[in-house]
Amino acid sequence: MSRRVAISESLTPVKKMLHRAGYEVINLENEAIFSETDIGEYDAVVISGIDENMAGMHDILGQAVVINATGKRPEEIVEELHSRLG
Repeated sequence: MSRRVAISESLTPVKKMLHRAGYEVINLENEAIFSETDIGEYDAVVISGIDENMAGMHDILGQAVVINATGKRPEEIVEELHSRLG
């Protein structure tokens, strides 16, 4: 089963690389509806700096890994996800 990652729409190069690496990529702004009941469906959230507390989501992320993509290359983000998700 692939890992599910919600990612900011503006991070297209990262989305493509994650998809190629076998992750199921969900568009954070358009598809992922975050609530306390469904956040458990996502293994990680990758945000851009401008999205850092988008809609107060840090209050409900729970166990999901959160990666701020600011200043990181797509390769670094994929490596960090592999490392943190196991």
